[in-house]
Amino acid sequence: MRNRLIGVIAVCCALAACGGDDDQAESSNPAPTREAAPSPTATPTPSESEPARVQGDPRVTTVATGLEAPWEIAFLPDGRALVTERPGRVRLLSSSGELRTEPVATVDVQALGEGGLLGLAVDPDFRSNRLVYLYRTVASGNEVARYEMTDGGLEERAVIARGIRAAGIHNGGRLRFGPDDRLYFSAGDAAEEGSAQDPEGLNGKILRLSSDEYRRGSDARPEIFSLGHRNPQGFDWQPGTDRLVENEHGPDGDDEVNLLRAGGNYGWPEIRGEEQREGLLTPVAVYPQSIAPSGSTFVRRGGSAWTGDYLMAGLVGQRIQRVTISREGRVTGNQALFEGDYGRMRSIVEGPDGALYALTNNTDGRGSPQEGDDRILRIVPPAA
Repeated sequence: MRNRLIGVIAVCCALAACGGDDDQAESSNPAPTREAAPSPTATPTPSESEPARVQGDPRVTTVATGLEAPWEIAFLPDGRALVTERPGRVRLLSSSGELRTEPVATVDVQALGEGGLLGLAVDPDFRSNRLVYLYRTVASGNEVARYEMTDGGLEERAVIARGIRAAGIHNGGRLRFGPDDRLYFSAGDAAEEGSAQDPEGLNGKILRLSSDEYRRGSDARPEIFSLGHRNPQGFDWQPGTDRLVENEHGPDGDDEVNLLRAGGNYGWPEIRGEEQREGLLTPVAVYPQSIAPSGSTFVRRGGSAWTGDYLMAGLVGQRIQRVTISREGRVTGNQALFEGDYGRMRSIVEGPDGALYALTNNTDGRGSPQEGDDRILRIVPPAA
């Protein structure tokens, strides 16, 4: 099985080098946004992006340097943070911003192509149960594992979901807890387009597990929340609504931002970008020239010019893309931030101090590392 997976990954890596996802030509400007479709068969109307509401400039500082292909950062209740590195390490960032040299966990992964150690999520009840969840690529495919934080570091307790095919590209890999206390995670199509429309398979989907399954179960089959996704790498819930917003890579451009709902079919590979077909849901924003959006977050901190906005870390676009989405589900603003300043951007989250923390991704084999890369950036948005 290991040799078979490595062969598949090698083929998919070759495909990626011919123009897939992160290897697309960079775009200096995003495409105009689209308004939300109120139903699967409705026709969205184009809308112009409104001027950004910015007062002053954001403040950016480097918190830590010297990481290797970091993928996710998630904060613990005490202000410390865990950071995954794709080769298979989990690093600990102190509440004062010091990156611990020795990893708190070394995970055996298949770090080939886009695979390896990817998403990480901290249990909502971490103070009492000390549980952490990792999305990883192993010889048998992609899986989610449950770990416990001990005095000695992270110790594996159980594999709670498996059966997600892996490849050199399109592994998805984001993990987040929803307001419904379920654990959501994204699975790419593993370079097999038809898998996204297969109702029995787990690839090309947004998946979720109940609290019973992720805390006490072992090797549970996830529920399919939505399907028709190509390579979804970011999602978050809009504050003040139950709306789940997701972003994914298009095939050669046509990156998407989608408003997700349970059971929704988002079209890949039957449609892409602005194409429409009855019964398939269309995106609210499309980027014909790829930015390769990865990790994302809504800004919840009040009093800033970005409060309520959806931020996406862009790999090919080398930026943070700021998207304003109204409560009615219309995209009313679209702005590129820090374009080209820090290279490839993998993830962005909001910290307990109200600042935003972003990971660069210049050491993943596709970037151009500078001295200090890869790094953790702390971003304080401008005041409203």
